[in-house]
Amino acid sequence: MYTDYIREFESICKMFDEARQKYPEFDRAVNEFENSEKCSKLAVKHFMLKPIQRIPQYRLLLQDYKKHLTSESDDYKDTEIALTIVSEVADHANQSMKYGDNLIKLLEIQNSLIGQFEVIRPGRCLIKEGILNKLSRKEMQPRMFYLFNDVLLYTTPVGGGFRLNNTLPLTGMKVIRPTKEDFQNEFSIISTQRSFTISASTSDEKEEWLSVLEETIAENIRRRSSYTSTKQSIPAIIDIDNIDFKLGTKAPVWIPDARVSMCMTCTSEFTVTFRRHHCRACGKVVCGFCSDCKAPLRYLMYKPARVCQECFDKLSAEVDELSEDCADAISPTSETGPSITGSAFSKSHLKSRFKGIRMGSLGKGIFSKRRPAVLNEVSANVEDAEMSGYLKQWTKKRWKKMWFVLKGKVLYTYKASEDAAADDSKVLLGYEVRIFSSWFQGIEPSLVFEIIHSGTRSLILRTESPLSRDKWISALRNATIP
Repeated sequence: MYTDYIREFESICKMFDEARQKYPEFDRAVNEFENSEKCSKLAVKHFMLKPIQRIPQYRLLLQDYKKHLTSESDDYKDTEIALTIVSEVADHANQSMKYGDNLIKLLEIQNSLIGQFEVIRPGRCLIKEGILNKLSRKEMQPRMFYLFNDVLLYTTPVGGGFRLNNTLPLTGMKVIRPTKEDFQNEFSIISTQRSFTISASTSDEKEEWLSVLEETIAENIRRRSSYTSTKQSIPAIIDIDNIDFKLGTKAPVWIPDARVSMCMTCTSEFTVTFRRHHCRACGKVVCGFCSDCKAPLRYLMYKPARVCQECFDKLSAEVDELSEDCADAISPTSETGPSITGSAFSKSHLKSRFKGIRMGSLGKGIFSKRRPAVLNEVSANVEDAEMSGYLKQWTKKRWKKMWFVLKGKVLYTYKASEDAAADDSKVLLGYEVRIFSSWFQGIEPSLVFEIIHSGTRSLILRTESPLSRDKWISALRNATIP
């Protein structure tokens, strides 16, 4: 009864206020009572709150009283017993309230959800919810995320509810932190069914989500491990990860279209007619000629999907290396990932799922641009660069956003942050890096700098903040010294 009273206190107060508005005589009687000496001129709600405050106050009182007793005191043992009883009542009430609040929240989510998903299940509780921007092929799109202790839902806000896009089990899920400073508010979620990159509004929000996700995934692993260890008999399971078949086991994070201007394999530049394709195994953006094949992927229940030539060769070679016993044990993917528990595919059956799309070689390389070999040596996403990021370059009459990489005293320029080949390069030895003392083309001097060398046209660059400009200037000046 005490727990029920605490849980329903808010609704009781609401009903009390509604009754006062609806029935004038009742409101008048309440006012008279509250103004009487019996009530000490306190509101009725003050007395309604007393039962809720009483148990916590009893606990505090007993804790304080115990501090003033010695272990030899006559009241010491009785005080300990009373404190234990009162603490148990208070803890039980708190847990019941949390369970009730969680149940109400799950019901609210179920009612707002458009799609087939059973939100309310034994043991399921809501950990975190919020709107984040999901990085799609073309642009950032707002998505509502619901993190439970066993699954992650991501939905699209529509009308008065949320349309379910996907349900991702936490088993086998990983989160990857950003490595590039320009994308510090982003992080990637890797799962067996779907992987993607999302962006938070602020760095603090990103860190909060990362922390909660990592803790919840770790707790899910501990809970499942504890459950598995308590089972008396476990059927023999072959772990396909131990037979080196990792490519294609999880959905890759697709590189967004906007971050690539050329095929990541042959460096042919994309146009309106020369379209982009995503490899379903590694997530790279490639042209049609470089993805002229299909391979069975574990996370797609071994259905053939379009992949790049590099992944096709790797997957095909791995299947060739499988023994017939291992191949016979491969079975389609379950909710929490592939299980290898019985005969499903023979080695020859798997091999038959490797296919060519047969686009032909006619026209291959027609959009390929001839570049000096040095421009193909360093890709835009190289990890060991001294500096990398987007800067705006002044080109005649306008600012043009380009991706720059500083590596080995060479400054490389790219059209996009994931390009496989550079658009231009400068060996910085002998160059001078100058700051501006006055505004340039409407931009304050603390954001602009230039790289100059006698006999060449200066390169004028602009950053988004003075701190970023200072970092670039320091790194570039170090690169100009032999």
